[in-house]
Amino acid sequence: MAEEVIMGYCVKEKTQKPMKDAKEVTLKNGKRAMQGVCASCGTKMMKFISSKKAEPTSPPA
Repeated sequence: MAEEVIMGYCVKEKTQKPMKDAKEVTLKNGKRAMQGVCASCGTKMMKFISSKKAEPTSPPA
């Protein structure tokens, strides 16, 4: 299966870039984020993600 490309904001290049080696982390305050490095310049990147869990959907009766 192909790996999903995560886009994040590169502060050094001031634009949206793909994130390389992205991994999910939990911050001290409990928020979740994706952390990795910019694919083009190698600067650290971070993107906050939703903390809501996906609820299973049931088919309509």
